[in-house]
Amino acid sequence: MPGKRTKQNIKRKTAGKKQPKTNPQRSTLQISVHRTQAVFLLLLFAVIGILMGVGVWKAGSAISSYLDRSSRYDKMIVAAGRRNGVYPPLLKAVIWKESRFDASARGSKGEIGLMQVMPQSAVKDWEKAFQRQVPSDGALMDPALNIEIGSWFLGRALDRWKDYNEAETLALCEYNAGIQRADSWKPLLHDGEVMPNIDIESTRKYVKEILERREKYEHEWKWEKLK
Repeated sequence: MPGKRTKQNIKRKTAGKKQPKTNPQRSTLQISVHRTQAVFLLLLFAVIGILMGVGVWKAGSAISSYLDRSSRYDKMIVAAGRRNGVYPPLLKAVIWKESRFDASARGSKGEIGLMQVMPQSAVKDWEKAFQRQVPSDGALMDPALNIEIGSWFLGRALDRWKDYNEAETLALCEYNAGIQRADSWKPLLHDGEVMPNIDIESTRKYVKEILERREKYEHEWKWEKLK
């Protein structure tokens, strides 16, 4: 019958074809490669996880360190501010801007410590006023001494401009750019504005940031309770 012949022919053709031979060595190699890739991916994910964990830990540690530093000198700031006629929130804002509360900070022009005092200007004036000698520039990294000298210098500037409504702004100009520039920026009238007169962009930014930070500390920092 035609149907049977067809089936027989198919069987003969199929029987005549060689079946592909499997290579045990190749299969074993493929399994090994897949396992290696899986192990590599697991190690990669593990390394990424560790690095992310270290990054988070470092970021948290840095924030914690900064927060600790930012309140570490509060009692010194309040005491020095009261002695030298500087509003404590303003004094703390200056320290924040100058050094971010890093007692070992050094500036590119020789500024030292928390308030970035200059040995050849603020320090010399303080030594002359109090008949005291700072033993070395390194001694200026002592937080108490640095804040004392810096707050005295700032307090003297505040007293100089006390007749102006914006005495704090003029005092900050003097602290940052010197008395001659501050004098050139003072308004014609004592109730006039200072900021429009400041022709140095870095000083204008300096003053603006400190006054903004001063306002923040005024509302958030409970300095009045510190003895």
